[in-house]
Amino acid sequence: MKALLLDLGNSRWKFALSQGVEIGPVQIGAYYELAALQDAVRSHADQLETILLASVVDKQTTDALTAALHLACPLPVRRILSTDRMPDLTAGYLKPEQLGVDRLLAMVAARARTRRPLCVVDAGTAVTVDFVDAGGLHLGGFILPGYRLFRECLLANTSIPRDAQVDEAALLGRDTPTAVALGARYAVAGLVERFCTGSAALFPGQEVQVFVGGGDAGAIGGLLPGPSIRLDDLVLRGLAVVAASKEHQCAG
Repeated sequence: MKALLLDLGNSRWKFALSQGVEIGPVQIGAYYELAALQDAVRSHADQLETILLASVVDKQTTDALTAALHLACPLPVRRILSTDRMPDLTAGYLKPEQLGVDRLLAMVAARARTRRPLCVVDAGTAVTVDFVDAGGLHLGGFILPGYRLFRECLLANTSIPRDAQVDEAALLGRDTPTAVALGARYAVAGLVERFCTGSAALFPGQEVQVFVGGGDAGAIGGLLPGPSIRLDDLVLRGLAVVAASKEHQCAG
C-alpha cells in the first residue's frame, strides 16, 4: 500500500511516502509553507492509496493543514490518535488519551524492528523515554526537558553565564556551559541505564534493545549503556507500520 505520511510536530511538519513499513525521503517545512506541502502531495497524488496524519499541535493548525491536503489530493485523511489500536503494541497509560501520539508511534516504529524488550529515546524539544516488554506492552516512561529547554530553564533562574561554548569531547564539565550540557545528557543516559541494566531493571536477564531518535540523538546516543540503534523520523516510521498493518487496511 502506497501511503502518504504526515507528522505535525511542535514547530514544523514532516512528509514522506511509504511502501510497506519503509519510508522514502523526508521533506520538512514550517507551517507557513503549506504551498510546498501541497506541491509535493500533488506530484504523488495519482500513486497514493491512503493518507495518514499524526499531530501534536493545536486543532486550528491541524485543521488548516488537513484542508490544504484535501485541496491537493481527494483521498480522505485518517488522523491517528493515541487511543487507536496499534499493530503489535498496547499502550500502557492509565488514560490512553493522555499519551502523546508521537510517543506511541515512536514505540510502534521500534517494535516493528525487534521482538526483544525495548527502550525508545526520542530526543527533541522534550526528551521522552519509553519501555516496552517482549510481548508489546508499554510499561510507561519519562518526559524530560530537551537539551535546549534544560539549559534555558537553568540559565533563566540562576546567574550562570550564557556562554554557549561547550567541550563536546569532555567526560566531565570543567567549565560551566559544558557542565550544563553534560548534565542534561547524562540525566537521560542515567534513566536508561537504571531501568535497562541497573538497580531498577525492568527486564532482568533479558537483553534490551535501545532505539534513539530526534534532533539530539547524536549527543545522547554515545552516552547510553551498551549499543543503541539510531532511528530517525520515528513518527513517520510508526505511521508507515500502521499504514501497512492489516487492521488499517480493513478499516480503510
